[in-house]
Amino acid sequence: MTTPEPDLQRMLTEAYGLERGPARWAALDAVFRHADAADNPAFGFRARMSAISDLHHSGEYARALTAFSWCLATFDRAPELTTAYDAHRLLWQYKWIVWEVTQFPGVTLDRATGLLDDMQRRYQAGGHSLHAVFQHRGLVAQHLGDLDGAGRWYGEMLTARQDALSDCAACVPSGHVAHLVAAGRYEQAVEVGAPYTDGGCTEQPHWMLSELLMAYLHTGRLDEAAKGRKRAYERIRDSRHHLELIGLNLEFCGRSGNERHALPIVERHLPWLDRPSSPYAALEFASGAALVLRRLAERGDAGAPIRRRSDDGTRQWVSTVGQTHDELVVLARKLAAEFDARNGNDYQGRRIEARLAAAPVVGELPLTVLGGRPIAPVPGGAATAALVRRVADLTAAGDRAGAARTQLEVAYALRNAAQWSDAIETAEEAQRSLDGAGLTEDAVVARYLLVELYRRSSRHWDLIAALVDELMAAPVWPPALPPRAAVLEDASFVLDWQRGVEQRIRAADLYRAAGDPAAEARCLHRSLPRRHDGYPADPDLVTRLDALIAAGHVPAADLPGVQGGLSRMQELIGDLEGALQRVAPYPFPLWQAHLLLRLGRPAEAEALARPLMDADDGGVNWTAWVLVARSLRAQDRPAEAVALMAEHGVDEYYDLDGEDDLIDDIPDDDNY
Repeated sequence: MTTPEPDLQRMLTEAYGLERGPARWAALDAVFRHADAADNPAFGFRARMSAISDLHHSGEYARALTAFSWCLATFDRAPELTTAYDAHRLLWQYKWIVWEVTQFPGVTLDRATGLLDDMQRRYQAGGHSLHAVFQHRGLVAQHLGDLDGAGRWYGEMLTARQDALSDCAACVPSGHVAHLVAAGRYEQAVEVGAPYTDGGCTEQPHWMLSELLMAYLHTGRLDEAAKGRKRAYERIRDSRHHLELIGLNLEFCGRSGNERHALPIVERHLPWLDRPSSPYAALEFASGAALVLRRLAERGDAGAPIRRRSDDGTRQWVSTVGQTHDELVVLARKLAAEFDARNGNDYQGRRIEARLAAAPVVGELPLTVLGGRPIAPVPGGAATAALVRRVADLTAAGDRAGAARTQLEVAYALRNAAQWSDAIETAEEAQRSLDGAGLTEDAVVARYLLVELYRRSSRHWDLIAALVDELMAAPVWPPALPPRAAVLEDASFVLDWQRGVEQRIRAADLYRAAGDPAAEARCLHRSLPRRHDGYPADPDLVTRLDALIAAGHVPAADLPGVQGGLSRMQELIGDLEGALQRVAPYPFPLWQAHLLLRLGRPAEAEALARPLMDADDGGVNWTAWVLVARSLRAQDRPAEAVALMAEHGVDEYYDLDGEDDLIDDIPDDDNY
């Protein structure tokens, strides 16, 4: 039995409602299978094209390769299913694929180099510059150990014209810097890379900074090295897409006297070896971590414990520094041998052996406040420095508990001085020390502080969610902290929507148990779908909230907002017009049409959007085409929708429901 397209679209929407991880990837795989079984290549193409970027940037390289290969074959076999935008997007993504495919030793060298030739052919056929092709030929040559060849390709890249398919200004020289570092040309690497260490795109500046770390170290630029390491790791620590760069950061720690600082980094990312982004990323991490652990063993810490867990969290155990070092050395050598067998040389094996045996470049470069890095000249800095000295004295005296508690004091002092990055590093170290000393109540306080600090960044959702779970499971609750329900409620607003709702409902349950119905109602109200969401509220949640309203537990002033969230979405269209005219980048009828579509009124949405299809503004007419196509399909007029899409080169599936969603541009404020 085949799956109708509306059901396929529902499955796809539900897949993206899951957080990034194995559940989402399995759901996407199911969508692709059902589309193929339904003999719906148009939907299969759109769904896979939408997924490739998500898969790539989440470290799911094998799935990205499979999806891209399917789309490229469909693009060649059935061009009538594609648009000019698809052609451009495939050529852009080809760069990712060429970079990824070399990271799998099971992919033959002929296929890897053949992809480069095919990429060049397609770029030339489209009249594009070969700038990006030369860049990626250089990346592949370096991977194969052909450093002279890589240098020649980067020379070609530097003289080629950049165009719309070229990488950003910082990404272009990042591979060149990696080549110069591999060749030992450290001064030149800094000269090429230093102008591009402040940003660029989603991959920068952490890629450039990670590639520059060893160059900074070898050229004596120790302050740049310490600052660069901090900035890079802050950006890469939460994504297995960056496992390769984490390996570079570990190599830097192992060669700058920071083995003890690197140990928790090794512990944090070891589980990712269960499901690495690629074998090459696993090779880079395993060899960098093994270097750190070897240096620790040489300093007398071979028997120190390493807390281990499986990637899915179902198994936990403890090994030692020495045991884990031996395990990672075996893995690194095995992977290097597989790459050498594929590449037909011994370059990767020699490179990895050199890393495993590498000596420090400098004796000890302080990276953190607790490690001796100078404290910024801010109010209270002298008192904080005195606390840091006290930590060292207590540690030297063997007072683990006193040292751990003082570390937490340092973290609070740095927080109070708005030294956010230093405060996070110190609080993380304090939490580990307090756990190790068995100071359960103080460790709960450290976790609460970390939740507060992580909230300042949009990159730490997973860390916040995990810490809140640990806080809720804590056997004791320090009286100085807010109630557990308040912690749940407060943290929920920095999580993604679904996880935030789950946290608020947990908070509502705790408020009910504590006899605080007003707070319970507040959490339930804020768990309703936002006014611009296209799905209904959970009936049980509505029933529970209605009972609280009937019992008078919701202040009268709040009732209009609550009831509006439950039953007055239609009236929202009129209410929004004034606000949208102030903030919207698009004419109000487009916003109104989008809302009407979500209310199940596609004929009215079409009538509003059609007059704007001929607008002079490219963004307006493109959005109008998409809205009309979606309105036609919602009215069971798919043939007209397909014809419109083909005429204007639009894609109804991903232009409005992703990061450029019209409605998501509305400020998320109850006044709107």
